[in-house]
Amino acid sequence: MTKNKLFYFLAFLLISINKINAQESARSWSIGLNTSSVLYSKNDGPVVGGRYIATVPGVSLSKYIGNKMTVSFGLSKSIRDSQKYMSGDANLNYELFNPAYKLRIYALGGISIVNLLETGITLNLGGGGTLWMTDRIGFNGQLMYKLSALGGDFQRSHIFGTAGIVYSLNLGGSSSRIWDRKH
Repeated sequence: MTKNKLFYFLAFLLISINKINAQESARSWSIGLNTSSVLYSKNDGPVVGGRYIATVPGVSLSKYIGNKMTVSFGLSKSIRDSQKYMSGDANLNYELFNPAYKLRIYALGGISIVNLLETGITLNLGGGGTLWMTDRIGFNGQLMYKLSALGGDFQRSHIFGTAGIVYSLNLGGSSSRIWDRKH
């Protein structure tokens, strides 16, 4: 391993194990903007009109519900693409490691309503991670497999990847009671 690669690897490890309080009980909500990419298999691509679809922008809303669990909602729509793809996602994320670290890796499961040639429902399985750069701003990426569960002859399973930026909100001030605070 060269010196540059070793340096970046060690820097990444140091950043990822430092503690940060980005999304916790005091800041349990976050919003995000992302770009997404849809990939259909070689066999399903001709059925749906192509293998690749780009969606810009996508939006997300997440709420940390405790015990390393976050519920997230997302909307994505293709723009300037011959394929008219739209997806509404609802997922439950489980953080695999300590949620106080800057790098939060999670597994997810959920459902989506997908509208391509026909509206259908997919079951989502995947994972992702958020790297919190500050206590408010982070970079998020995730990869899902959307298994076509209900839909017509033209709805197919596909891979759905996103990359974007998230912002942690503080909607309630302090989460501690006034008599519990240290003076």
